[in-house]
Amino acid sequence: MTCNFSRGITRRQFGAGAGALLGTMTGVSGLSSSLVGSRSYSFAGLSSGELPRRVLGRTGVEITTMTLGTAPCGLSPEIPVEEIGQIVLQAIELGINSIDTAPAYIKSEEAIGKVLGPYRKDVFLATKVWAKTVEEAEKSLARSFELLRTDHFDLVYYHSVGDYDPEAALAPGGVFSWLIKQKTAGKFRYLGISGHHRPGRFIPYLETGEVDVLLAVINFVDRHTYNFEETVLPIALKHNVGIIAMKVFGGARRSAGSYQNPKCPPELDTAYLESAVRYALGIPGVASLNLGAHDARQVEENIRLVKSYCPLEKKEEEELLALGRKLAKEWGEHFGPVT
Repeated sequence: MTCNFSRGITRRQFGAGAGALLGTMTGVSGLSSSLVGSRSYSFAGLSSGELPRRVLGRTGVEITTMTLGTAPCGLSPEIPVEEIGQIVLQAIELGINSIDTAPAYIKSEEAIGKVLGPYRKDVFLATKVWAKTVEEAEKSLARSFELLRTDHFDLVYYHSVGDYDPEAALAPGGVFSWLIKQKTAGKFRYLGISGHHRPGRFIPYLETGEVDVLLAVINFVDRHTYNFEETVLPIALKHNVGIIAMKVFGGARRSAGSYQNPKCPPELDTAYLESAVRYALGIPGVASLNLGAHDARQVEENIRLVKSYCPLEKKEEEELLALGRKLAKEWGEHFGPVT
């Protein structure tokens, strides 16, 4: 089956998607033929070296539908800083214009900082602040500037907001309120929130109208557990917040260790990775998938999967969600508590 892929989505299409999601949120639908197995698609106007882009909500920025996630390579003690830098350069060469990092990813910020200089203006660079107090946040952000060797960030997330009491973070002396001031001061262009669990805690931040981007768990298994799709995304879309999906493959497989193990496979079996990409990119409002990698091969494979995107048919959607419901019982609350 041929699937024609348009280059990104317009603001009008984004708004239409928001309305659809706010209305019934029944899932994704489209054109394809099977859940498992590779296939070939033809893409109108898309060259072999070009990644599609989508508008990141209210930011108006067009980012590639794959964001390079650097947690796996950054966290692995077996992968040196120099090799991480080469992975970053490869991703840029292959057309990725969106890169995600965080202080918690150990070597990631240092590695990116060593190689990004000549390409800085062409990359949408995001880092994170994971802190309970303003003092911790100040130290974190200052260190990120130092390691990444830049005078500004495109996006800074208040990371893992499920860990914090929203009332305290949103108070005048709270971390989120401090981050708003840093954005106003020009230290970064956009302010985001990110996290894996307690989806209910995301809503107070979104309702402030100060959040530009949301980074959240979106996959067809955890929809039945954390369900950001139905509890959080409608609020984000109401405020035209840009959405980036993470843990699209369910994160690192727990039985094989963690991201520290460079051979650790994803929680999802490889047979379903293509379906996972099709599910996540089909959710209204999702602009990009944050896909991490340990090595160059994984970067190339992730790009292939994203380039091969074709919307799910209704029957495929139903089968995939049924599979997800079954797997969710096995995975449980693997990212932390729901409430």
